[in-house]
Amino acid sequence: MGALVTTDFLAAFTTGLRAIFMQELGARAPAALWNRIASEMPSTTDKESYSWLGSPPAITEWVANRVLHGLNAFDYSLTNKHYEGTLEIDRDAFEDNKYGMITPRVQGLVRRMLRYIDQRCFDQLDGGATLLAYDGAAFFGTTRTIKDSGTVTNQITGAYSGSSAEILTALALVYEYMQNFKDDKGVVMSLIPDTIVCSPKMYFPIRKALITDVAGETRPEADIFKQANIISHPSIDGDTDDWYVLCTTEEVKPIIFQNRKAPEFDALDDPKSEHVFKQRTFLYGVDARFAVGYGDPRTAIKVIDSP
Repeated sequence: MGALVTTDFLAAFTTGLRAIFMQELGARAPAALWNRIASEMPSTTDKESYSWLGSPPAITEWVANRVLHGLNAFDYSLTNKHYEGTLEIDRDAFEDNKYGMITPRVQGLVRRMLRYIDQRCFDQLDGGATLLAYDGAAFFGTTRTIKDSGTVTNQITGAYSGSSAEILTALALVYEYMQNFKDDKGVVMSLIPDTIVCSPKMYFPIRKALITDVAGETRPEADIFKQANIISHPSIDGDTDDWYVLCTTEEVKPIIFQNRKAPEFDALDDPKSEHVFKQRTFLYGVDARFAVGYGDPRTAIKVIDSP
């Protein structure tokens, strides 16, 4: 005999699904890859302004009065957008006692949404040759100047992906560039790169380049870029030989994830609703509201392979 699909039955079932959704979200969200390259910024309205991006005030000797510094005059804001994924479950699945198959699909909604957020963040990194940073220039470039920073070159081009020697040459150059980047006040930032992002194609060549040649011998590159600090992602697909080196230890990471509403479970499960009457289906979904943008371009360098 099939289940009696009543309002009370569906309400209890949906409560169980919501608990499963939250459990899955709590287990998987902390391990999402975007956390490693993006800073999460809370949002309380339709868009947020990041006019404060740039360098903090310089530290000087206090001789008489404090030296006052206002916010930077950058016009950079991110507008939140809605994202959703929805399951349509036939009423027959309940009447025929097949509702057990719904649970893994709800868990799948969580995985899908978190993977989508990952994709958006890594797409933002891969789109940095054209997408604009807070200073109005493309995130990656060779000629930008941010106030008193001097020229900031955060992309290098050369034979940098064909062998371990080429990869190590690029890493040495990236380290030198980042160490010498100056902030908006002309003060050296002494950034230390700590994370490599690449396509799946480049993951093992980069790992191989960082393996020590002789047992017991260590390289400074291997100390900085351990296996866990190399992230491969299929969204790095503009040119799969290109890769990125990031500094993720600053107050704001290279990518900004602006979170207006975390992934949330919702349902249209009233058996007396117009939708169910016409379609004979119940709806279970996830929705979120967020935006993705850029932090400081000095915290990321693109390595362009051009043999």
